[in-house]
Amino acid sequence: MAEALSGDFGPHIATVLPFLIAVIDRDSSEQHQTTLRALPALQILSPSLEGYLFLVMPRLIALLDIATTPINVVEAALKCISSVVAAVNCSSFASRIVLTLVRLLQCSPTPALQTAAIDVLCTLMEQLQDEFTVFMPTIDAAMKKRGITDHAQYERYSRLLFSGRLVPKEPPRVQPQMQGDAAQAVSAPALGQSSDGLAKQEVSVSQLRRAWSTKQQVSKDGWLRWLHGFTYELLQQSPAPALRACSNLANRHPRLSKDLFNAAFVSCWTVLPGQYQQEIIASLQGVAAHADVPPDILQTILGLAGYMERDEKQIPIDLKRLGDYADRCHALAKELHYKEAEWTLEKNYETIEKLIELNQNLDLHDSAVGMLDYVRKDQPDVQESVEWYLRLQQWDKALVIFRRQEAERGPSYENTKGQIRCLFEMSDWEALSPIYERIWNGNDQQLQMASANIGMSMAWAMGNIDRMEYYLATLPNKSRDKSFCRALLAVYRSNFDEAVRYINDAREEMESDLVSHITESYSRGYSQVFRCQMLTELEEVIAYKMSSDDRERQAAIVDTWRQRLGGIQQDVGMWQKLLRLRSMVLRPVLDLDTWIKYVNMSRKSGHMRIARDAIAQLLEDEVRFMEEVNRGEFEAITPKLMAQAQEYARLNAQQQQQLGLSNGLSQGLSLHGNGASSWEGRMRRFSIGGGNSSSKNVPLDMSIRLSQQPALVYMYLKYKWADNERREAFQMLEMFASDYASKIGFDVHNPEAFAEHIDARVLANISNADAADDARTIHLLARFYFKQAEWLSSVQQSVSLAQEARTKASLGAGDVPYTRQSESKRGSDAAVGLAGREGIRMSEDGRSQQDAQFLYELRGERINEAILESYRAATVLDRKWYKAWHSLALRHYHVTQRFETEHGSITEEVVENHVVPAVHGFFRAIQLSKSDTTLQDTLRLLTAWFNYSQFESVAQAVQDGFNSISIRTWLQVIPQILARIHINSESTRRLIRQLLVEIGKNHPHAILFSLYVAARSDHTERSQAAKDVLAKLHDVYPELVEETEVV
Repeated sequence: MAEALSGDFGPHIATVLPFLIAVIDRDSSEQHQTTLRALPALQILSPSLEGYLFLVMPRLIALLDIATTPINVVEAALKCISSVVAAVNCSSFASRIVLTLVRLLQCSPTPALQTAAIDVLCTLMEQLQDEFTVFMPTIDAAMKKRGITDHAQYERYSRLLFSGRLVPKEPPRVQPQMQGDAAQAVSAPALGQSSDGLAKQEVSVSQLRRAWSTKQQVSKDGWLRWLHGFTYELLQQSPAPALRACSNLANRHPRLSKDLFNAAFVSCWTVLPGQYQQEIIASLQGVAAHADVPPDILQTILGLAGYMERDEKQIPIDLKRLGDYADRCHALAKELHYKEAEWTLEKNYETIEKLIELNQNLDLHDSAVGMLDYVRKDQPDVQESVEWYLRLQQWDKALVIFRRQEAERGPSYENTKGQIRCLFEMSDWEALSPIYERIWNGNDQQLQMASANIGMSMAWAMGNIDRMEYYLATLPNKSRDKSFCRALLAVYRSNFDEAVRYINDAREEMESDLVSHITESYSRGYSQVFRCQMLTELEEVIAYKMSSDDRERQAAIVDTWRQRLGGIQQDVGMWQKLLRLRSMVLRPVLDLDTWIKYVNMSRKSGHMRIARDAIAQLLEDEVRFMEEVNRGEFEAITPKLMAQAQEYARLNAQQQQQLGLSNGLSQGLSLHGNGASSWEGRMRRFSIGGGNSSSKNVPLDMSIRLSQQPALVYMYLKYKWADNERREAFQMLEMFASDYASKIGFDVHNPEAFAEHIDARVLANISNADAADDARTIHLLARFYFKQAEWLSSVQQSVSLAQEARTKASLGAGDVPYTRQSESKRGSDAAVGLAGREGIRMSEDGRSQQDAQFLYELRGERINEAILESYRAATVLDRKWYKAWHSLALRHYHVTQRFETEHGSITEEVVENHVVPAVHGFFRAIQLSKSDTTLQDTLRLLTAWFNYSQFESVAQAVQDGFNSISIRTWLQVIPQILARIHINSESTRRLIRQLLVEIGKNHPHAILFSLYVAARSDHTERSQAAKDVLAKLHDVYPELVEETEVV
């Protein structure tokens, strides 16, 4: 019962212990049989004996008298004492135990008894630690007297004790089996032999050979049953008792069987003779060689190889063969490991392409590029292969090589396939369509079948259903995408039952790939999971179509789609497929937010063509949508939507009149232009299709001016700026910002008036719909002005860097040296080095530099004022936007620093116009920041405060801002504040002391010690200021302040 209850037996020890002690006291037999039965019981009860040692320990020590006690009883007593010492604190009996054991050492008749006694001393050393050192001279003398010099454990423990590295171990769990153990104790051999009673089992080779025999398995289920039976037999034959004990449980639970396979195999492998090791490896290789073996078997073999490799027991299978296994089951990480090992051994450049591909597929782009750079450096004469660029997904460079090869050698099967793949990955449908026309008008059936899959995707992207059917007929039956494509076409035809059947077929086909990929890692299996999601969303498209009369059901599906996007990787290809699928039932203009995210993602990742195509698709859909609304073909028309459609029709009519077009908008986006009367003046400033406009974006430029979606306009302007059309992008941004501002009554030159206007609208209880529309417009207009300021800042920096480069070049050529006066002629504000967070990439394109110079000259000397004006407008339009307040404050801060650098000091005008707004802006930014780190803003605020503390307006601005931010903000800058505690300005000293007192009241532990150090300073004013603060804190926390002084 004590063994089962473990430490919970303590409450009953007082009842049981007297009987056990009585047994030991009353045992008068020669062999002490009853004592031998009682000692194992005490050994089990040892964790509960604390508090009863005064009863137990004297009797156990008395049993160590070799003159009156049989040797087997002394051995049992030593065992019991060792368990008690390890379990409870025996320091009060340490001297009695040690002296008794020393006497036992001196008169011990057998070496085994001496070893057992020293083992007890080692256990006592672990528990007593440094207190044991007083006994060591006596013990060493006794051991030396008996000639004991080879007890390794005692010597090691002694060294660890004196070096301070002896750590007490947890007491071992004592597990005698009570009734049977007493009999064992009677007949037990001398101490030092193994007492676990668990003999290792012999491995039956014949049984294992029957288990690893494949017996001509042909089906997936048959192979899995073979693996399960083989694992069960390995567990049954394992020489490890713990594994044998798990065999029956593993036989019932396949997951446990799979987890124990490696351990069971290695345990049997180590005891098998060499010939049988070779036979079992040959069997595994034969299993892997079958073409129909499931990926689970290959994954198991690879896992076994990795398990044995970690234990430095290399499995005797060739690295190339293991790499092939990993390739077959799509275990990319394992394949990369074996390919790298193969490269290290052989330096075979044929593996370069595979290594680049594997690194790229595992999102190790730097490693892939590094591999290519290494090859170029190691072998400078090696000819670059187009495959390298394909593996690196540098499609444009690969396409150039393919076209050059075609021009030199003529068309070929491989070359055409390579061009098709590059153009497909670049989504260049215009260049890809003629190639497909040529292929399908020819007779090369092999090339037609090889390119049918990409042709299907191209036709789907272009919305050509007839072509989809055409390519589907040529798609090979073994293609894993054929079932999905059939389901897609069935949905287009509204054959929903047929589509559901094909969707189920597609799931069954991808099951093996999904299992093999997920087994390795979720990131490796993510592409397969995404394919599952595509099938699920295709089912939801069917549900959407079938719920044409249930608007709530359709809205719920759309809401699910939007929420699901939050869990999808930011991958352009994946988003492109999902949006293409959803657009079957949800037109892009009604899912504008999602499409805008997609375009921004494409732009940021450098896929400008994909971004442009998406923008064109959005604008085309908006045109059709507005025309449908005007014709009354669209249901559920709201007043706002009707007003937008009418405004679109009016602008379109004016545009046709202005551009002299008679066929209107029906001929496509290339005919769109600007016809709004409010824009006519701006239209004169940059002509349609003229100037520096890029021909590819002229249709979009004309179309965007008719758009009724400000968010779409804003997204397009960011795309245009990223596409190195800065001049047009900035002018259009300025134009749209002015137009939207006039619609809501906002004056950028007097933004405070609009703030009062907003407050008045709130008090007037404007309808929710109107208020929501205005809020969205105001929100976007804030982004327009913010982006305008960012772009001007980046242009200013670009021009400034270019001027500095020219100045350095002219100085090097012996021209007129650079002076401040010469700089002022070019614009003294050009050197303010503040770029927006997006900044500007210094383009090597000369046209980009010309655009930057043009915009700089457009603003001239007012560029700083224009930037500040735009930032200020953004803060008024969105008063809770941290980014706008931070940028405004930072701009004021840098302008102040620049002015002080040029003139040596600042004026009252600069303080009022820049320093005070910077202080207000930093306080507001700190207040709105959602992150825990506001250190940079806080440090800049302190710099502005301390540097210009002599101005009352600055001190007043700081004092006004104290209550607007959390007191925790100041905890990260306490050293900087204490460093200025004795500043000359009286008003600043007063504010610093007031701030320190507030910090001390709320967080005394964060400041008291630093204040006390400052109070002990040799600087009189600094010391007195710190003492004044401590005196005020003493009134609040007298004990803490006094304790700090003591420390």
